[in-house]
Amino acid sequence: MTASRYTADIDLENLNTSHSLAILAVEPGSHVLDIGAADGSVARRLVERGCRVVGVEVDPEAARAAERFCERVIAGDVETLELGSVLDGATFDLVLLLDVLEHLHDPLAVLKAAAGRLKPGGRMIVSVPNVTHAAVRLQLLCGRFQYTDAGLLDRTHLHFFDRPALEQLVAEAGLTVLDRMRTVAGLTETEIPIDPDAFQADAVSLAMGGDDADTYQFLYVLAADHGAKGADTVSLGEALQRRAIDAERLRAEAETYVRTLETRIGELESQQADLAEREAEARERLGALEDELRTRMAELEQQHEELQHAKLDIAVKDEQLAQLHGELAPLRATLEPRRGLVASIRHHAGVHLSRSNPAVYRRLKRVADRVTGRGS
Repeated sequence: MTASRYTADIDLENLNTSHSLAILAVEPGSHVLDIGAADGSVARRLVERGCRVVGVEVDPEAARAAERFCERVIAGDVETLELGSVLDGATFDLVLLLDVLEHLHDPLAVLKAAAGRLKPGGRMIVSVPNVTHAAVRLQLLCGRFQYTDAGLLDRTHLHFFDRPALEQLVAEAGLTVLDRMRTVAGLTETEIPIDPDAFQADAVSLAMGGDDADTYQFLYVLAADHGAKGADTVSLGEALQRRAIDAERLRAEAETYVRTLETRIGELESQQADLAEREAEARERLGALEDELRTRMAELEQQHEELQHAKLDIAVKDEQLAQLHGELAPLRATLEPRRGLVASIRHHAGVHLSRSNPAVYRRLKRVADRVTGRGS
């Protein structure tokens, strides 16, 4: 068996991890054999729930870390250990094989050996990753099968399981399934880099088809006695887990929606502030225009008043002019005969007088000018 990975602190409120599900499925106070104990993270939580834990771990460093929580840790490869001997024939209420079977050369032999360490009525909990997750399907569709450092295609995996393969392994080990649970991950939520936009919509839809397209890990509760009642349909535990996971997803979606609404509200508030600022500017501009309009109206009223005065002045002057024309009419009537006399004199004697007696001509001319008003 290859080295177990170290695990982080386990959050029992997160029902979407195999470790949390397994711990919560163990009855408090149980005597537990944890095969693949890693650094004792699972054992720690079990001890907190009143359990006694014996660990088996291949990695010496991890085994030393697990000793803090286990009453005993056996450092060695479970595939080469004779469990009955190293455990001094001890039996347990429950055996854990969490994320272990996929790392073994012969998972069936280990499963059978582990079942031999169960007390009558004892239970076993196993978890394995699902190789038929939609992310793996799309990667294969691209013609790739690329290992990763952890997860579904961990480079240390020697076996890969889908649900039928796990069911067959359990049946061959002579075990009965009491409960079927699973952890889930969306298409882009695994360690396998997948860009859904790089595929046709039909291909993504096909990859996401089926109950296990989003299954990340299978977690089965098993019993060694054949008389135990199996779970051919969805078990209560799986049904409750699905509801919990669905509720968690709805909560996450609701939080995302709330954040979207908050962002939109922020945008609307910003727009409202801009509109308020523009409205204030418009009101200020409108006030200035109203002031300017009042000024213009006052100027127009003044000009209208001045125009009325000018019209009145023109009417008075027109009346005075008419009076003057009336006074000039008699004078013109008086002057008309005189103008005729002068013209006649000028016509008949003007030339001769001017030549024969210029002095007389000049006198007559002055007389004529006085008569006609031309003289000074």
